[in-house]
Amino acid sequence: MASYLSNNVFVSSLMFFVMTGSLNAQVADIKAICGKAKNQSFCTNYMKSNPKTSGADLKTLANITFGSAQTSASGAFKRIQSLVNTTTDPTMKKAYTSCVGHYKSAISNLNDAKQSLASGDGQGLNIKVSAAMEGPTTCKDEMANFKVDPSAMKNSDDFQNICGIVLVISNMM
Repeated sequence: MASYLSNNVFVSSLMFFVMTGSLNAQVADIKAICGKAKNQSFCTNYMKSNPKTSGADLKTLANITFGSAQTSASGAFKRIQSLVNTTTDPTMKKAYTSCVGHYKSAISNLNDAKQSLASGDGQGLNIKVSAAMEGPTTCKDEMANFKVDPSAMKNSDDFQNICGIVLVISNMM
């Protein structure tokens, strides 16, 4: 009798975890996510342009957008670093060098946020991605008074918009 009861509890527990896992793997509501994003049209275009987002659950979508944020930050860092190396104007070189430092900080914060994402800690992910967004924002603010290469600021805008999507998703986790 004890063996039967033990098996029954085991099977019931197993079914609970299987059902809980399948509930967590529901397809993410992209319209709801983009409806909460700061730049809704960017979010919608981003989601439509990436075939991996279609049918993805929330955790998968978080990983996809977070990966894009890392790629965007890395691309912006490399682009601005190349401007530091090619510009001859000392004032612009100093401004670009400052931006490189801000992007290093952003990349470091994203690396810290990766742990929160892996553990499913939405609040921690939100805090660390918000911190990552500060560097490029500061860079853009510093560059407002200069005639800068437009590609440097385009990367900053894309980064902010992608991080904005990650923030919305982190609030839903």
